[in-house]
Amino acid sequence: MNDFFVGIDLGGTRVKLGLMKEDALIDKKIIPALAQQGLAASLPVIKNDIESLLQANNIGKKRFKGIGFGFPGLVDPQSNKILSTNAKYDDALNMRVDDWVKENWNVDFFMDNDARLAAVGEWKFGAGKSTNDLVVMTIGTGIGTSVITEGKLLRGKHFQAGCLGGHISVVYNGRMCNCGNRGCVETYASTWALKERIEQHKNFDKSSLSNVPVIDFETLFTEADNNDALAIEFKNDCIELWSAAVVNLIHAYDPEVVVIGGGVMQRHEELIPLIKSKVHQHAWTPWGKVDIRASTLLADAGLYGAVYCLQHKI
Repeated sequence: MNDFFVGIDLGGTRVKLGLMKEDALIDKKIIPALAQQGLAASLPVIKNDIESLLQANNIGKKRFKGIGFGFPGLVDPQSNKILSTNAKYDDALNMRVDDWVKENWNVDFFMDNDARLAAVGEWKFGAGKSTNDLVVMTIGTGIGTSVITEGKLLRGKHFQAGCLGGHISVVYNGRMCNCGNRGCVETYASTWALKERIEQHKNFDKSSLSNVPVIDFETLFTEADNNDALAIEFKNDCIELWSAAVVNLIHAYDPEVVVIGGGVMQRHEELIPLIKSKVHQHAWTPWGKVDIRASTLLADAGLYGAVYCLQHKI
């Protein structure tokens, strides 16, 4: 086959675009996200980068067949309609991305929640290939989750089943999350929450974290390696929080495998054994132990999943 497809993973920090042929990622671009400016501001930039990918790889109109689009919110994939946003691309509720695709390229289009598409990518091509009962948790700007159960992608009647694991309460009377709930794992252990929590700590001014240009997980881990006490405290706290969330997901969905993705998995050799140990201590699984694995596709999982769903209509 000489058909080519584009996968788009619209993140809160970065937008990833991948050019795919069959099941192979041929080329990709990563650009800064314009999440606070909205989807309307983002689409012209994305359009230019799609055209750039096609042109750089000599892909003509006849060979460009479709776009799979992962959106960080609740999506009805049957109608390609964005149902709900959460402090990112909030203008998207009044927009039709399928119309934008039709007007610009007139190719096939598919859209779903970004974490759901990442889960499909891991299930079909990545760390979840060995099972049909899988939970994927991605840790990034926010925390996304999705579920494959008995070989079916879980969506639910209102298209939110499985993909709100970042909003599981791990502290019942805790911090207010931007979703309206209290104590969500995302409001404690995601990138957007990390900076605020660290800067509010009473020992922040004594920490090397007060001198870094950006507070994110990469910085946190680096300063923890340098024996900064506050960095070590927050690193350990995040590991506890992620582990608690995984236990909740196991109790809710009964998977054989949990795959953890996101940039933090650059440290998978260190983090996965720690999370696995804590999960195995606390998860009620009389049949055996759930296998906790790091993503093998990392930032590319959503691109693979978006194009697979487009091609196979799952």
